[in-house]
Amino acid sequence: MLLFIGTVVLGVVGSSTVGLAGTPGVFTADECHLEESGRGGKSTSCSGVFVSHDGSLVDREARIAWSGGRAGRHTHARTVLLGGYTREGGVDAVLAVVLVTVTGLFSVGCAFAGLSRETQDRLALRLPGPAFAAYVKWRS
Repeated sequence: MLLFIGTVVLGVVGSSTVGLAGTPGVFTADECHLEESGRGGKSTSCSGVFVSHDGSLVDREARIAWSGGRAGRHTHARTVLLGGYTREGGVDAVLAVVLVTVTGLFSVGCAFAGLSRETQDRLALRLPGPAFAAYVKWRS
């Protein structure tokens, strides 16, 4: 269940990163500094102003994780449905898509493994030919 929740959270953040959700705008960094992150690593966190493209949202206390961030620089960003902001596009988008795909497939695999053998067999009957053949081979 925890893996599924993690996948959903990654999906929400990822959908903003690739431009499918959230309000688009521009983030301007006022100041940036290194912060401690998990396992002794460091990441750059910037605070500044987020202004939506349509001007309907101006947040003067916005914060964003931005590895190349420096005071005075601008980046395209979006609001995240769970709160906060994320940078749009580039490496962040690719990373989000890969993480969501991998954790999603792993979640489905775990869920399938938790089903009874009879339920697994009933679901396998709905698979297309080559996938069903692979399932039968795997079960034998």
